[in-house]
Amino acid sequence: MDYRLHNNSLTLCLTVPEMVNAGIVSETYLWKALNQQRNGKVTCWPHHKEGKQVFVHYDGLNNPYKKRIETILCGGVEPHLFVTTANSQKRSQTLELINSDLPNQVETSPDDIKELSRTGYYSQTEVHAIARAAAWLRLWNEFDVKRARAAGYQRVPDFQLAAFKHVLAEQAKGMVKFKKPLSNERVLDRNARLFDKEGIHSLISGLMGNNNRSKINDLNHAILMELAGDRLKYSFEDIGMMYNQQALDTGMAMLTVSAIKQHLNEPKYKRVWYYARHGKQAGDLEYQAQSTRREVSRPDALWSIDGTSMQLYYRADDGKIKSDLYTYFVTDAHSGAIIGWSVGFTETSQVVTQALQRAVNFRNFTPYQLQYDNGAANISKAVTGLMTNMTRVHFGCRPYSGRSKYIETYIGHFQQRELHKQKNFKGGNINTKTENAKANPELLAQLRKSPERLPDFDQVIADFETAVIEWNKRGEERDSYGFFTGQSKLERYETAHEARTGVNYFDKISLFMADMSDEYKYSTAGIKIIINKKPHWFIVPDEGGKYDFQFQRNHLGQSFNVRLNIEQPEFCLLFKDGKMIATAREKELFAACVADYQEGDASNIREFCRKQEEFGYQYSLAEMQKNKVLLEASGYLKATGTDGIMHYSTMDKTTYNRAESNIQDAMNGMSDLEKRLLKLTK
Repeated sequence: MDYRLHNNSLTLCLTVPEMVNAGIVSETYLWKALNQQRNGKVTCWPHHKEGKQVFVHYDGLNNPYKKRIETILCGGVEPHLFVTTANSQKRSQTLELINSDLPNQVETSPDDIKELSRTGYYSQTEVHAIARAAAWLRLWNEFDVKRARAAGYQRVPDFQLAAFKHVLAEQAKGMVKFKKPLSNERVLDRNARLFDKEGIHSLISGLMGNNNRSKINDLNHAILMELAGDRLKYSFEDIGMMYNQQALDTGMAMLTVSAIKQHLNEPKYKRVWYYARHGKQAGDLEYQAQSTRREVSRPDALWSIDGTSMQLYYRADDGKIKSDLYTYFVTDAHSGAIIGWSVGFTETSQVVTQALQRAVNFRNFTPYQLQYDNGAANISKAVTGLMTNMTRVHFGCRPYSGRSKYIETYIGHFQQRELHKQKNFKGGNINTKTENAKANPELLAQLRKSPERLPDFDQVIADFETAVIEWNKRGEERDSYGFFTGQSKLERYETAHEARTGVNYFDKISLFMADMSDEYKYSTAGIKIIINKKPHWFIVPDEGGKYDFQFQRNHLGQSFNVRLNIEQPEFCLLFKDGKMIATAREKELFAACVADYQEGDASNIREFCRKQEEFGYQYSLAEMQKNKVLLEASGYLKATGTDGIMHYSTMDKTTYNRAESNIQDAMNGMSDLEKRLLKLTK
C-alpha cells in the first residue's frame, strides 16, 4: 500500500495481491468488481493500471473494505496516516545513514594549513580547526542539486541542514573554528559565500596584528551575550557593572554602558540573547518569521475550536458574585461565524463534545478539517474518536503558537466587540495593554455594592447566546455611518457549496456516541445510567420490541461497557471484552396509578405481568421438571429439586401470613419455633 501518481495527483493505492493475501477480499470477487467498475456498473472500485499491475484506489472503496484495510494492514491506524508515517520512517532511516557519513566527505586542504601557519597568529590546534572549517565551507559551496541527489539527499536544503548540525557539533568540541561562533544556518551560509570570494583569508580574524582593534572582540562579546541572555534579566547598567568588574580583574578593555547597549541591541545579536532571556514563547512572538496563508476557500472546510473564560460576572444562587464560567467555541474559519458553543466550569471532554454537537446540529454539516490545541480534553480518547468520525483530517496546532489558530483572533474580537457591551463584562485578557479592553473599575464597584443588578446564571447564559447571535450578524465592513455592509458572517457560512458534507438525524446520533467511563450491571430492571443528574433505564427488548425477558434470562447480573449519545440517549450499545453484545433501548415506563393511564397502558401491564409469571416461578418449575424427567430416564436417583421448590410461599394468603409471623417470632426469641429453627440451621 503506497501513494501512486494518477491524473497528476497522489492517490493511496493497494495492489490486488495485497488485498487478496491479507484476506480483505477474494481474488475472484475482486477481478469481477474491477471489471464491473470498468463497464460502469459500479463506482466503488476505482483503479488504474501501470503496465500489467493494477492499483485499487483506497479513497473510492466502500466503508466496510476501508475498515478491513485499516484493521488488517494498518493495525488500526488511519491508512493515509499509516502510509505517510511508514514512508517518513523509511526516509528518516535512510537519511540517518547518509548524514552519519557526511563528515567523511570533508577534506582539509594542505594549502589552507600552510597559509594559516604562515600568519603566526594561531596555534597548531587552531590552524587545523580553521582549516577544517574551510573544508566544510568548500563542501557547502560545491553541493548543487545534482551532487545532493547523488549523495542521497532529495534537496540541497536537506544537505545543508545536516551539514550545519555536524558543524555545530564539531564547533562545540573545538574541532572547527570560525571568526565568530556559528549560531544558525544562515550564518554558516554567509561564511560560505564569503569564503567563495576570499578563500581562507575570510576566516582569518581582522583583529589579528591590528593595533587599532575594536574593543569588543570574540571574548568580551561572548561575556556580554552570556550576561544579556541570563534568565534573571539584568538591566544594561548591571550588565555594564558586572562586565567591567571582570575587565578590571582580567585586563580586558572596559566598555561604557552605552557601547554595551549599542552592541547588544544590534539585530543579529539581540535575536540570539532575547530567546535565552525571555523564553521561547516570547522569542517566537518577537522574532519568528510569519507565513501568509490563503483564505479558507469554503464553509466547513476548516473548523477552529478552543475554550476560554466567559469574562462575564453573574449572581449565583447564594447571592455571591461569580465569574467562574468557561465557554467552548466552534468557529468556521471561512466565515468567522460561531456555529457551536457550550458552557461549563472547566474544559472537559463533555464540554467539547457538546459544543461540537451543537455545531453539527446548527446546519447539519460536518467539517473537512478540525483545528485545536493540545489541551487534555481535546486529545482525550472520547473526543479524538469523535473528531475522527466527523472529519477527514484533524490535528493539534503548534503549542504556544496563537497565530496558527484562527479562533484566537475570533475569541478576542468577540469579547471586545460583543461581550464588551454588557455591563457585567469583567475585561479582556489580563495582559491587554489598552484601557479600552478593560472594564470600568467604578462600574464594577457599583455592581459589587448592588449584586441584584447582575444577571443570574440562566440570564447570563441567555445574554451570552444573544451576543453570539449578534456576532454572526456582523458584516465584514462598516460604512461611514457605522452600519455593517456586505455579507454577514452567518450569510457567508450558509453559502452553498457542493463539497460540504451533510448529515441526517440518524447520522448525528451515531456520530456522537461515546464510550462511558464505567461498567454497568444488567439488573432485573435493565441498565440504569445517570445523565445530567437524571436516571435513564435501558433494556434489550425481546422479539417484538417489548420487555427484556429473553436477554435478562441469559445476562442478568453481567456488567457491560456502554457506548451512548449523551445528548440524545434514545439507545445505547453494550460491549463486553471489546465485542458488541446488543443494542439497548430506553425502557418503556408504566403509569404508577390508574389516573395517569395512557392509551394501551392497561393491556401492556397485563402482558407484562403474564410474562413475569411465564419467565419467573413457572419457568423455574418447568425447567426443574425437565431435569427430573431426564434424571429418572437416565437411571439416576430420583431428583428432589422440584419437590423442595413447593414451599410455604404457595399457600393461601392467610396461611402464608401466619407462617411468616411464626418465623419472625422465632427469630425474635418469642416462640418455641426458635429451637426448631436452630436445629434446622445446624
